[in-house]
Amino acid sequence: MKHSYDLIMGVFIGLVALLVYYFSALAIAEDVIPKTYQYAFNLAVSIIGAFSGAWFAFRLQNEKARKDADSRNVTAANNAIFELSRWYNKLHALKTQFIDEHRDNYVRHLYIMPVAGMALEKPNIDYESLSFIFQSSDPNILGTIALAEQEVVSTLDIIIQRSKLHVEVLQPAVERVDKRLGPSFPPLELEKELGIKDAQVLRMLTDYMVQGIDSSIEALRINMNKLKAESLTMYPGHVIIGMIEPPSRVATDLE
Repeated sequence: MKHSYDLIMGVFIGLVALLVYYFSALAIAEDVIPKTYQYAFNLAVSIIGAFSGAWFAFRLQNEKARKDADSRNVTAANNAIFELSRWYNKLHALKTQFIDEHRDNYVRHLYIMPVAGMALEKPNIDYESLSFIFQSSDPNILGTIALAEQEVVSTLDIIIQRSKLHVEVLQPAVERVDKRLGPSFPPLELEKELGIKDAQVLRMLTDYMVQGIDSSIEALRINMNKLKAESLTMYPGHVIIGMIEPPSRVATDLE
């Protein structure tokens, strides 16, 4: 709409300049005004025409630059939301596949399996491209996104540590107890085989992993919604993506 207004104003000013030039020449030809004013009229018309053309070009250039900047910022917001959503879904899958079944079990540290076959690279968020958020009504969003990212990274480190301990310490202990007592043995026998130190470390890492995944999922959800809301407020009319809930969560909510 604003672009159409600039176009109409530019054309209108150009037409006014042409009309002034035409009627000034007509007046001079018919001796309505003295011949000596011809140069003054021609100069005024030339100045008006040059100014209107330059002003119109300047407005068009500014409008194009603004639209280009808006497009870059919207793309940056969508990329960040997609990355946060990707990690939200990945952590939700870990929670569903590894944790939920044994969440309330006192010896869950013995039953939750190690995470394997899933890429656990760190999140990749381009904070520089999101600097436009500093001009929003909630400029602290980038700070909370950074905190959420750090929480995800810390949780990934814990997952890796626990998985390594599970494979290198717990599984050999399971094999030893199985040979001694058979496949049906009480969990406390496995804890005795592990020893107090390894059993406590495994329990601690398991608790930290569960808490970290739950907390990270919630933080990612909150920050995605905030980033989308602020981006829509700053750039109305643009398409801003949102979080897509994993199928398992959608099915749970419908039950």
